[in-house]
Amino acid sequence: MNILEYIDVIDDPRQDYKVVYPLTTLLFTTLCAILCGCQSWHDVEGYCYSKRRWLSQHIDLSMGIPSSWTFRRLFTLIDPLVVETLLREVATFLLGTGKSDHIVIDGKALKGSRRHDGRCLKSVSAWCHEYGLVLAEKAVGRDSHESKVIPFLLETLALKGTTISIDAAGCNACIAETIIQKKGQYVLALKKNQPKLYETVTSYMKEKGQGRACLIKDDFDDTHGRSVRRRYFTCNISHLGIDEKWPGLKTAIAVETISSTPRSTITADWRYYITSHSAKNSDLVNYVRNHWNIENKLHWVLDVQMKEDDDLKAERKSAQSFATLRRIALNIARVKDQTPKRSVRRKMMCAAWNEDNLLKLLT
Repeated sequence: MNILEYIDVIDDPRQDYKVVYPLTTLLFTTLCAILCGCQSWHDVEGYCYSKRRWLSQHIDLSMGIPSSWTFRRLFTLIDPLVVETLLREVATFLLGTGKSDHIVIDGKALKGSRRHDGRCLKSVSAWCHEYGLVLAEKAVGRDSHESKVIPFLLETLALKGTTISIDAAGCNACIAETIIQKKGQYVLALKKNQPKLYETVTSYMKEKGQGRACLIKDDFDDTHGRSVRRRYFTCNISHLGIDEKWPGLKTAIAVETISSTPRSTITADWRYYITSHSAKNSDLVNYVRNHWNIENKLHWVLDVQMKEDDDLKAERKSAQSFATLRRIALNIARVKDQTPKRSVRRKMMCAAWNEDNLLKLLT
């Protein structure tokens, strides 16, 4: 991979007579800066000064170093959809011939973008569980909702033979239909935002689906200072006629979580899911459990190691594009640097310290 090959084909949104610095120069510099841990436009400008000699070997800096305002202005003009396309293209290359069996769909808010009306930028990501890659991302409009964006995100993905898991925000008949039409399978969290379906499934599972015959796994976990027992029950519900409105629906899943700590009382709660898989599919446990890995392997890394929630950029388009470039950098760092026991933050620091390491990530 040479990242410049992907950047060179992007159309420049600026008026020709106003262009001083080539688009490739600004985009490549920004991505390198983010890959080395930069978090603001001033950081990007400072990075450009400190790495001027190295950058000059790959891009045109004959007009000097762009200011932070130059970077900022460019990203107020670039359509975030262009950067989202760049993310998909780079992720496709990094995935190579690999095949994802499980894609997790989940939304995330950019908390630092919150304004006086209480709203902040939101996006929905498609995350490949096996390889830890962000495959695609879609911004959620100001007056939109995750459930309206997810179908458009799914259209950008190859879903044949893949299981898609989504939390309750994506428990929607139209989303289920899109997945089935693209030859995929789904596991959708079920809550009271679908009241009739929720009542039908929970009542049936309480009556018929919590017996020993429906138990597919009884799991114990003593990590993180607490004891947790998880029991997974599955039951065929295709005979209930629900599949007429929910394409492909075959099975309901009930998960009982019983947890206790040395200083607390025992607590128990139930979670419910619907799926197009057979009730006998042993992988259902993994699809349910692994769905939540997106929180600590993607969202936690973005917030804690890459400081995404500290991003206070005022202009919405530039903030969204910067966030997408951050995901491209995360994908590159994860796939191209396979050093054992090296965190994403450490990989970025090594790229910042050593230009040879940075070059290995980009080519």
